Amino acid sequence: MAELKNSVNKSNESAAGPDGVNYQFLRHLPESCLHTLLKLFNNIWTTADIHPSWREASVVPIPKFGKDLSSPSNYRPIALTSCLCKTLGRMVNDRLVHVFESRNLL
Repeated sequence: MAELKNSVNKSNESAAGPDGVNYQFLRHLPESCLHTLLKLFNNIWTTADIHPSWREASVVPIPKFGKDLSSPSNYRPIALTSCLCKTLGRMVNDRLVHVFESRNLL
């Protein structure tokens, strides 16, 4: 549970992905919901079955500062992905970094 809470708390305030779940929502989940979320993450890890919406991204154009907005080349695309998926990914990354550092591989 500590890894999940740490991962959620380390997140920035990025926008929600296609599933509509943002980090502010995750930070305010009650303990019982966090336990359910952790069970879901463990099930995903065991089965390698990720919900299709977690594989999607919404691409949004962001205007470049001080540029002519009538030209498409003056926008940069960003991909909004699932905060739930990013949270799971952060947990996996933190675990791998811990293992590699403890074995002096990093």
